[in-house]
Amino acid sequence: MEDCLSVTDSPRKGPTLSTSTSSFEALDPHDPNLSRLATTMFQKTGEFISYELNAPLEDYRLLENMNRATISKYSDMKQITDNLATSTKELQIKLDDLVYEINIIK
Repeated sequence: MEDCLSVTDSPRKGPTLSTSTSSFEALDPHDPNLSRLATTMFQKTGEFISYELNAPLEDYRLLENMNRATISKYSDMKQITDNLATSTKELQIKLDDLVYEINIIK
């Protein structure tokens, strides 16, 4: 008699409802090379998922640092603007005094 197993047949239990082509049985010994490859695959998948989850966090930290730098720059520019405004007011007062003096001389 010829042993013909269809795709849905389990090597141990015969026909099943599964459409999986895997013949893995939990208690059967299996290929150590396959086990090593599966372990490597799961490790690499774990690393990939970890990176994908950490990438937005790194982006957020970068944005935080950029915001802090921008705040610092705007603070510096505000100080410069305040100093310019004060200097302009002082120069305007001196100009007004000078114009007054020139008008007296005429």
